[in-house]
Amino acid sequence: MEDNIRHLKFLVDAMLGNLVSWLRILGYDSIYWDGDDEKLLEKASRENRIILTKDRELYIYAKRSGLEAFLINECNVEGMLSEISRNYGLCLDFDPEQTRCPVCNGMLKIDESRSRDRWTCNDCGKHYWIGSHFRNITKTLNEAKEKTQSY
Repeated sequence: MEDNIRHLKFLVDAMLGNLVSWLRILGYDSIYWDGDDEKLLEKASRENRIILTKDRELYIYAKRSGLEAFLINECNVEGMLSEISRNYGLCLDFDPEQTRCPVCNGMLKIDESRSRDRWTCNDCGKHYWIGSHFRNITKTLNEAKEKTQSY
């Protein structure tokens, strides 16, 4: 199920800017939106994306328009990921073969010539590796899993 669930696509409104990077790291196609609500709704409809928002009015309007939307209540990223996981079955495990560029949303390719712990973005060319920051990523994801299991 974990591999199949990564087909979910999200449209994340500007109130949740830091969440979009986390969804990308987890391998979910996620677009950050800092524009007009009407255009956000059009894009979500056209691309079959789930709208993630803290904006109650936008959430209600999206639902009334027949779109899939989820109202985030939590304030920290661990809580947000946990909420989405409980509602959509979001996989909270880092998968080096599924991860996306946290900057541009492009798929990352494992750099086999160097190490399985290095990736290059197919779209923007940025390079990533498992370094000291990875401890923080692992800690955040583990806390999100714990919150999900405690419900």
